[in-house]
Amino acid sequence: MPDASEVFYFADSNNNRQGPVSASDIVRLIGEGIIRADTLIWSANLVDWRQAAQVVQFEHLFARYTPPFDPPPNYAANASQSRGAPGATGFAGSQGQSVTPSGYLTADFEVWGLFWRLFLVAIGSFLIVPAPWVNTTYYRYIGVSTALPDGRRFTFSGRPGDIWLVFVGIAILGLLAQFVPYGGILLNLGSFALSVLVLRWFCSHLGTEDGTTRLTFEGGIWNYIGWNFLLGLSIVTIIGWAWVAKGLLQWLCQNVRGTLAFEFTGTGSAILWRSLAVVLASIFIIPIPWMARWYAAWIVSQIQVSAVRG
Repeated sequence: MPDASEVFYFADSNNNRQGPVSASDIVRLIGEGIIRADTLIWSANLVDWRQAAQVVQFEHLFARYTPPFDPPPNYAANASQSRGAPGATGFAGSQGQSVTPSGYLTADFEVWGLFWRLFLVAIGSFLIVPAPWVNTTYYRYIGVSTALPDGRRFTFSGRPGDIWLVFVGIAILGLLAQFVPYGGILLNLGSFALSVLVLRWFCSHLGTEDGTTRLTFEGGIWNYIGWNFLLGLSIVTIIGWAWVAKGLLQWLCQNVRGTLAFEFTGTGSAILWRSLAVVLASIFIIPIPWMARWYAAWIVSQIQVSAVRG
């Protein structure tokens, strides 16, 4: 059963209660214009009914939900023939292809759904052999639990056999780094290089159900290694690492190319205080699953998306 805090109700135009619906359904209904900024929403983690634009999980959809450019001049004439419409599938162009409005990604990670997958990745990587399967399960979950600003969800077609040797290699290098004296730097070099291959695999297998989304990761291996070593060195500054982490996330997003463009807009200070909150809460152990979901969903919500005109 879904977490009670992930089930929502909303008031329709006649002030009748509708629901229950999931967070992803709320995002879709916002994209379709059925739920507006002043539509009342309620869930178990809200004390009372609240306007949609005032619900933290959805407020950014109203503050930043604007198309990157005007619809084509012949949009109205072709609207009845196109597959898309302003709403759940974005603005439809003259060829019937979906154009994603500018906005931010949203994620509806479940508390235990995310946590048990992270736990399996840790166990599977330690045991090495299951690494390709547990990692693929994790990446698929991240992909299909994330939605574009217009409510369209991602699909993921990657399989464990695609790059199983890469996942096994990362697991072996990670394990050796714990036991090989003074060999950690070279082992990390190999692990970072293989991680770029994982990023390329992940992006190339991401799509959307309408088939209009095509992505690749074009970041270089040495650039990725450089960012990660800089991140490691910045730990000695106590707080400076958060701004390096922001730079790394910006670099990662900027190197995802294709039919969509991505930009990480989070700040170093936001990364810092949220990371400290996660560490402090994790001391008590029990909050760890909730903090992991909170942190991961925030990272996703800071990624701005726009259509690439080409």
